Amino acid sequence: MDVTNFSSQPHWRHCYRNICTDNFVERKHSFPSPFTTSFKTHSRTKKITMSSEVVFNLEYLTRLEESARTLESTPQQRSEMMFKAQREVDAYLEQLSLDHPTGWVIPPKETQGQDKLVQPGQYQVQSGPNQVQSGPDRVQSGPDWVQSAPDQAQSGPDRVQSGPDQVQSGPDQVQSGPDQVQSGPDQVQSGRGPHETEPLPIQENGVSIDEVLRDFSRIGNEMEREGHPGHMAYVPGNSTAPAAIGDFLAASFNPYSLNVASCRRAVKMQQMIVQWVGRLFGYPSACAGNLTSGGTVATMVAMTTARDHKVPRSKDYSRSVLYLSELTHDGVAKCLSTLGMREAVVRKVPVDDKYRMDVNILRKFIENDVQNNLLPFLVVATTGTTDVGSVDPVPAIRAVATQYNMWLHVDACYGGFFVLCNSAKHLFEGVETADSIAVDPHKGLYAPFGTGLVLVRNGTLLRNSNTRQHGNYMQDQLTNPEDWNPEDLTFEQSAHFRAPRVLLPLQLYGVATFRDALQEKLELAKYLYLRLKGQAHIQVVEPVLSTVLFRIPGVSDNTNRALLREITTDGRFFITTTTVKGVLYLRVIIFCYRTHRQDVDVFINKVKDAVVKMELPEVEFCHAG
Repeated sequence: MDVTNFSSQPHWRHCYRNICTDNFVERKHSFPSPFTTSFKTHSRTKKITMSSEVVFNLEYLTRLEESARTLESTPQQRSEMMFKAQREVDAYLEQLSLDHPTGWVIPPKETQGQDKLVQPGQYQVQSGPNQVQSGPDRVQSGPDWVQSAPDQAQSGPDRVQSGPDQVQSGPDQVQSGPDQVQSGPDQVQSGRGPHETEPLPIQENGVSIDEVLRDFSRIGNEMEREGHPGHMAYVPGNSTAPAAIGDFLAASFNPYSLNVASCRRAVKMQQMIVQWVGRLFGYPSACAGNLTSGGTVATMVAMTTARDHKVPRSKDYSRSVLYLSELTHDGVAKCLSTLGMREAVVRKVPVDDKYRMDVNILRKFIENDVQNNLLPFLVVATTGTTDVGSVDPVPAIRAVATQYNMWLHVDACYGGFFVLCNSAKHLFEGVETADSIAVDPHKGLYAPFGTGLVLVRNGTLLRNSNTRQHGNYMQDQLTNPEDWNPEDLTFEQSAHFRAPRVLLPLQLYGVATFRDALQEKLELAKYLYLRLKGQAHIQVVEPVLSTVLFRIPGVSDNTNRALLREITTDGRFFITTTTVKGVLYLRVIIFCYRTHRQDVDVFINKVKDAVVKMELPEVEFCHAG
């Protein structure tokens, strides 16, 4: 028995001395714990005295070891698990272009141009390991086969039936069609979906990897598929294969990546990313930052630094003022509560006709607040609003912030990495003067969800707000005051090693690939704008980045919602509405790297057909905005 690993620990010192004397009692039967108290010597036991009162059960410890060693997988086991997991991933990715972007409906296949539908029964769709297939001879759903002959299967807008009765999968009926499963703000509902099942429960004893993966892969049919080329809602997240490999490597090596003493190379990888992004925005080398779990946390770290620098006394929180535009992301104001500044004043500045923060109104707000003995401390500019994609005038806002000694934070979470594109660089003029920036690699760099990044121009201020004071248990750790540890640049500790999911794709594909992918989205947004601009009955807003708003003017909001339902009813595309300056629009964001011109062409045809079906009055020209 190897005792060298624990002999130096105080809890084990007495035990170690007695074990070495070959003189303590080992029980043959099991106990609920390895220690028990005994005042008698049993004749059936081997006597190796540990002390006059303590008996140690080595047999119990051995059984625990054997069970614990289950976690120590062999190379063959790891290869088998990875192979099977990859098979599930491949099956999911292959179905992306066929299935509904919200995961509930398998729509008819469409092609580019005017050709609309492939007749039912001419293609098959396979979904994950459970093989969801649609064809003339059978329909398969879940682990068991559900067969439907050609003369029995019926498909229509109101129902999907197999034989005389409805097709059922599991305990609940599964129906497909625009009356049963619909997309849009009025139709998509949270809660139990038509194919939803309960996850495999946590049990006392484990099950096979095949059963675990089979259960997990069902998630592909119970999720919004944000990697789908037809997912054009919200700001869809995407992930690349190298990013997934990066996560696998990070979890497998599992370094503590927030301290140089624990893993200098991991820290360097993170710092490399932070400094590279800083240079993209024109920040000096004295900047500092960190990878975070997302844009809201990145913003919170920046706002914490702003608070500590501009409002050092908590008694002033209630008269501190934060300035946003009416289109600023809701996560910014949310941070105030987490920062303990719930009582702070929030001013929402109206936007101009280009959907940018109106700087003249901003200045008036600040002047009025100063006269009322309030403390303007932070203004947030956005380069790529979530609703519209508009970009606030950062240089003008910087001038106002400087005049009133305020912190300027730039929210670049959605639009930030468009700075890579030459055609968009001018939109980021002045960002280099901002005190802090938040940007999301899980958007513009196609990293997995949970990847944000914060930058602070003066890195020392960030460090002052977050420096960790180590507990006594770390007093022997070798430290260097010159090291800038990530744990001193954020409130997070024991965070996931996020760098590989960002760094590996950049290293493998090169920056040029990401630049081209983002530039393609800018061009596709312009393409969609120009195509819709030429359509009767359509008002369309010219895009700044990759978000396009359009509507039917002169009709009620309900009519525009009806247009949304008509476009999304078969599930090929997922878009939503938004309301800007009191006007409801249909909103399209082209951001998924799998979305290309042929997808946009199909979408345009859907818009045209939907307008025709609505039988609107004839007009002489379109309305363009």
